[in-house]
Amino acid sequence: MAAPEEEWAEKAFLRRIVLLGFLVRLAVALVLEWTGYSRRFAPDETTYTMDGWPIGLYWAGEVLVKPWRMGLDQPLAYFYMNGLSYYLFGATQIPLKILNAFVGAFSSRYLYLLARGLFGVAVARRAILLFAYFPSLVLWSALNIRDAWVVFLILFISGKSLQVAREYSHLALAQLLAAIYVIAQFRDYLFYVVALPPVVALLLARRGHLVRNLVLASLAAVAVIVLMQQGVVGKRTTARMSLEGLSQTRQELATGGSAFHGQADVSTPAKALAFLPIGIMYFFFSPFPWEITSVLKLFSLPEMILIYALTPAAVRGIAYAARERLRDCFQVLMLTGLLTVSYSLGEGNVGTLYRHRAQVLGFYLMFAALGKELGVRPGKLETDS
Repeated sequence: MAAPEEEWAEKAFLRRIVLLGFLVRLAVALVLEWTGYSRRFAPDETTYTMDGWPIGLYWAGEVLVKPWRMGLDQPLAYFYMNGLSYYLFGATQIPLKILNAFVGAFSSRYLYLLARGLFGVAVARRAILLFAYFPSLVLWSALNIRDAWVVFLILFISGKSLQVAREYSHLALAQLLAAIYVIAQFRDYLFYVVALPPVVALLLARRGHLVRNLVLASLAAVAVIVLMQQGVVGKRTTARMSLEGLSQTRQELATGGSAFHGQADVSTPAKALAFLPIGIMYFFFSPFPWEITSVLKLFSLPEMILIYALTPAAVRGIAYAARERLRDCFQVLMLTGLLTVSYSLGEGNVGTLYRHRAQVLGFYLMFAALGKELGVRPGKLETDS
């Protein structure tokens, strides 16, 4: 256990990083909004604006006909957030962008706590410094898009999963299940990806608690099944979770100047395995420097150089986690792997892939921080567990 002075210093450090991260995101959000570049980075802003505004008017009683978006079988949480923002503040996106900036910065707190619990304070400090100011993570939380919330929920779920596995509490389990439900209201296909790893991780929790682990995993599995039966995931999304559906989705999204391998077929296990190395290469390292042909793509160059530089450390960190801390790290490793493989197979557009990579970027930055720390202090690390 850390001394009270050390604990106070770590809390002060954490608050300072979250605050500075928020101020950076807020500045970027305001600059992009006032210069008009915001929608060039995220065309989805137009969709949320056009559909959120009628929802706000409907709630205010100024429109009598229910907006068509509210009747669709798809995640509506972020559309409702836009509607609520317009209902409360009128025709401006700034309040919601301020909230997104805060959520993006606050997410770093959960990465810090997860990294500290797994690998100690030194790794946690490195990880949060990378996460708080990483260019794309700053950008996606400075826009009127849902990505900041998805990143936050994924980190929150991972942290609560570790907490439940190590020191079970009813509150932590309830928070974990609630977060799994909520993330499906933003991107319903993520329900399957984030719900499975905590269940398996509970089975592999601390030695000497086999019966407890089995009971907890069973309870969590039942809760997940109940959520599925309640329709938390739309039928259309469920149908697309197969390899055939993933292949179809990939080909549909492989359009525009950023498309790659548009006709790639991943509809069978053999074809998916054959394409996977190519997909993973694009997932981690695109846009490649020689593909930068516009001003917007030029903004990605510093980040890509940083990713290339951090890759050896990330590989070293993942290898250490799998070899020395597999029981504790299983949920994070499994979740990271599932998201990486799913997007590597299912995405056919570099721009979309670049944006969705943010969902697992925090984990890879944590492993890179671990790898860097192992380079400085070889051997086993002390943790707070």
